[in-house]
Amino acid sequence: MSITKQLLDEIRNSKALRRELVSEIATRLTQDPSIRVLILNSLISEVATKRDLEVVKTDVNKRIDDLNRRIDDASSGVNKRIDDLRADMRTYFFSLMGGILATIITVVITKLI
Repeated sequence: MSITKQLLDEIRNSKALRRELVSEIATRLTQDPSIRVLILNSLISEVATKRDLEVVKTDVNKRIDDLNRRIDDASSGVNKRIDDLRADMRTYFFSLMGGILATIITVVITKLI
């Protein structure tokens, strides 16, 4: 068995050895400026820029404004329906009271005659 295969088997089987190897590699990579630039360039596409955040912020604010407008429209509609219902109930109440009053007047007049 080759030394490379033995080394790979040891790394695969030992968690502590893996950590030590990765730590050593990471340390060495970050010490070399050209490798740091290479790593940063490969990661930069995954990083959100200020412009990206501004676009997201604008989109979120637009959606919040749209939601607030919908809530206001719904509230206005509900308030109008409540006002219409109150008007209807007032009409029904006065109609009922008029019917009761007419019945009482009729009974009183018939008793007097």
